[in-house]
Amino acid sequence: MKPRKSCWNCAARKIRCDGGLPACGKCAQSQLQCQGYEPRLSWPRDNDNRRAMIANPLGVPTNELRERPNTLFLINTTFNDMELYGHRTLRMDLDRLAPISPILANQSQVQVGHASLLHYFQNIAYSSLVTFGITPGQIRDALMTMAMAPDTPSGFALLHALLAYSSLHGQGLNKEAVTLKIQALQFLSVSLKEGPMTATRAAQHVAASMLLGAFETLLPSDSSGEWLWHIWGAMDIINAAQLEDVSYESETRHLLDWVYYHGVLSRFAVHHWRHRSLIQSRSNTGGSSSGNQYLQLSRYRPTLPSPNPTYAILSLLSEVCETLVDPRDPQSRHEDYISRLRALESRIDSVSITSESVKLSQDATFAVELYQVATRIYLARASQSPYEPPANLDSLIEAGFSGPQKTCTSGCEHFFPLLILACEARRDDQRVAILNLVERTQRDFRIRTVRGVMDAIQSIWVQQDLHADGDVLVNYLDVMSAGISSTSTIPSFA
Repeated sequence: MKPRKSCWNCAARKIRCDGGLPACGKCAQSQLQCQGYEPRLSWPRDNDNRRAMIANPLGVPTNELRERPNTLFLINTTFNDMELYGHRTLRMDLDRLAPISPILANQSQVQVGHASLLHYFQNIAYSSLVTFGITPGQIRDALMTMAMAPDTPSGFALLHALLAYSSLHGQGLNKEAVTLKIQALQFLSVSLKEGPMTATRAAQHVAASMLLGAFETLLPSDSSGEWLWHIWGAMDIINAAQLEDVSYESETRHLLDWVYYHGVLSRFAVHHWRHRSLIQSRSNTGGSSSGNQYLQLSRYRPTLPSPNPTYAILSLLSEVCETLVDPRDPQSRHEDYISRLRALESRIDSVSITSESVKLSQDATFAVELYQVATRIYLARASQSPYEPPANLDSLIEAGFSGPQKTCTSGCEHFFPLLILACEARRDDQRVAILNLVERTQRDFRIRTVRGVMDAIQSIWVQQDLHADGDVLVNYLDVMSAGISSTSTIPSFA
């Protein structure tokens, strides 16, 4: 841009400017403050017919616009606005990928205002459902099929739980999401009073409970520990209605696989949760104790270990949680206990990632490898006496940091392996790698918040650093339990 030869005052007065610096001499003679020569934004003057500032896309009469100059204002656009625009544009593009399912068109229970929530769940929200061995798409299809069954209290419960999850996923915590969640709970209560359950009603109950659990873990709050009750409630319904006997139906089979995965990881969390009020309140409500709960879970799939690698590794993780005792306990030195640990190590190492009967996707195969490494590390550390030298896991740990951590380029949706690997990050470069992985995970809108896991990881790192310069050896179970129990509500590591 060429430098101005006239100051802004002289230009407005339409007189010749002497171009004096730092101020114009004409302005000094007229006792005016010189406006300088720098470029600046200019605005059209009133009644300036040569320039226009405001378009008229709505066809409002021009004379009406002139009569309302005070109602016109400029909108400031910030970087955050641009980020939000990009995020919402991506979602709008995804919305166009799939039309509303035909099964939704003639359902009397779907209110007009809720159709968009169902559409959003079908296209976007379902991708945040945490699964293992099955895809979120398979769970979505099963849930939507069951939700559109004939009008029953259990069907309404599932539908409202689905809508609540969709609303929370799309808009964050809001009144509509909470209202829909409460309505789902009310319908579940009504359905329980209807007498003996059919397999269909029981499956809808289980599905609604799982969605309510997913609701609590999507955006954790002080009441988010309720996810555990929903998972355990789903397992109770499975046992009471003997749903495993009818799991040959595809929707029910996918549903039971989903419950089993979250049930196993709930055992891990409870195993390290030090706030005993959780188990006491479970007993006070007439539910099973933690020990009975473990037995119910172990009976869930009597055919395990399965040739399916995903079920095999989950079964072994469940068995590890059931077998481990504190290394300071005299029982840990018994020969039969040591033999069981060695047998578990051997079985974990021998899990076959490939199966002739089950064809796993690339993502599922990677997930099994991740859980295999994490389970092996966890068993070795948790069973290690604090009075003995650390177990030699260098090769496994290096494999974890050089393989899975770098492979998760867009984030890590599996929180249990993330936690176990983070506990082995002793060097700065390893911890930076974990933090970068967590950051990538937080940027992926498909993955729920990782806040609870990160809080546990940071607490564990603090405990490890405090022990680093001391003479007392670290008790792995104690440090793990302290980290997991550092939050006000029990986190989910599924």
